[in-house]
Amino acid sequence: MNRTARVISYILHPLLAPIAGIFLLTHSGTYVADLNENIKNLIYLIVATLTFVIPVCMIPLYLYFKVIRNIEITRRHERLLPLYITFISYIAAYLLIKRLPVSQLYGRFIFSSCIVLLILIVISHFWQISAHMAGLGGLSGLVIILSKKLGADLMLYLLILFLISGIAGSARLKLNAHSSAQVYSGYLIGLFIVYFLMMI
Repeated sequence: MNRTARVISYILHPLLAPIAGIFLLTHSGTYVADLNENIKNLIYLIVATLTFVIPVCMIPLYLYFKVIRNIEITRRHERLLPLYITFISYIAAYLLIKRLPVSQLYGRFIFSSCIVLLILIVISHFWQISAHMAGLGGLSGLVIILSKKLGADLMLYLLILFLISGIAGSARLKLNAHSSAQVYSGYLIGLFIVYFLMMI
C-alpha cells in the first residue's frame, strides 16, 4: 500500500498543476481556448519549462549539496530552499505569459499559482502543509471559476478532480507525510486563492 501511495504521489505531483491548469484553459470550450497553434505551443513550452522541468532538474543539485535527504523531501525545513527557487521560476513563467497576446486568464492562473506557492512557503516555515493538495485545490478552483465566469461545461473535469483529490489526500495520509488538517488546509488554500484571484 505504501508503494502504491508513493506512485500516486509522484503521478499527482504539485509541479504538474500549472501544466494541468493550462490544459484545462485550452480545452475549456470557451473563447480562451481559441488560440493560434503556435501561441498555444509557446504557452505549454513556457509553463512546462519554468514550472516543471527547471524545478525537477534542480533536485539532483539539492541532493548533491545535501539540501534534501531524498526526492520526497519529507522534512519540513528541507522544503524551503526548493520552494523559494521554484517560486522564482513560477514568477518568470508569469512574466512571460503576461506578455503574450492571449486572454488575461492565462496570466491570472499562473499568477494565482505563484501566490499559492508563496503562501505555502510562509506556512512551511512552521507547519508542513500539503503542496499536493494545494495544487489540486487550485485546479478545482480554476474549473469552478471557468464554469461560473465563462459558462464552461466542465462538470466532468470537476468530478474527476474531486476524485483525484480524495485519492491524493489518502495517499499522503497513508505515507504519514501530512496530518488530516494539513491535507484539508492545503486543498482549501489552493481552491480559494485561485478562485478569488481569477474572479477579480
